[in-house]
Amino acid sequence: MLVISLTDCPQKLRGDLSKWLFEINTGVYVGTVSARVREELWQRICENLRTGRATMVYSAAGEQKLDFRVHNTTWEPVDFDGIKLMRRPNMQKTGKGPDDTTEKKSSRRMHENYVVIDIETTGLSAEEDEIIELAALRVIEGKPVEEFSTLVRTEKKIPENIQKLTGITKEKMNTKGKDILEALQCFLNFVGEERVIVYNASFDYSFLQKACRINGLPDFINPCTDTLLLSRKRVEGVENYKLETIAKNFSVTTSGDVHRALADCYLTYGIYVKLNEICM
Repeated sequence: MLVISLTDCPQKLRGDLSKWLFEINTGVYVGTVSARVREELWQRICENLRTGRATMVYSAAGEQKLDFRVHNTTWEPVDFDGIKLMRRPNMQKTGKGPDDTTEKKSSRRMHENYVVIDIETTGLSAEEDEIIELAALRVIEGKPVEEFSTLVRTEKKIPENIQKLTGITKEKMNTKGKDILEALQCFLNFVGEERVIVYNASFDYSFLQKACRINGLPDFINPCTDTLLLSRKRVEGVENYKLETIAKNFSVTTSGDVHRALADCYLTYGIYVKLNEICM
């Protein structure tokens, strides 16, 4: 079972959702679809719902028997020992207005040190698919200083379209890849407790959190900045909000292999820098 609730939903998006789900009330959609269709619908929502809010709840394995996604909300999903909760934003007054110059400069300085992350997977569903590549880029005082990248071995077949998209084959994975436990440990050690910059955080975090739970590792709950959400708020006039589209809009390029995790880290870093320039 799948339930999606939307506000300020564009007519085109309503039409797309109505092809798969029943609209039982204004902005409330219910139905039963495959995990693949569910992930594609959520991606469509995130790409087209610019000002409204979205919540998706669906049946899932685990103690809660459900999982959920949110978009454009101030409340933040967090994992607590395998139970997903919502973290309420801190609304405590600081005495400074939202446009205070000192506060803005302090916020920018705070985010000059961070780690950009990206993953490649066998598909779109964290429940059914697996990670095949992990990458991270450490940024100190606004400049990239260190890289991490590894392929991840999996018993799962890599779909033909993923092989064509990424160039990652079973042979390459078996030759150069690490087992998931070793790869995750190396990745987590590299990232540490730093703030993470990521494009489409809900996607990456869902895979990372599942992999950590399965392998008995501490959950991945680093604070993050989602450049996809920032792009929707600050970038107008683009065809869609895919990583490649936003990178092209900002003339951000990379010398790495297209659709590989480390190359996408550099694209995300470049986009984050440009998004910050918009607000300066």
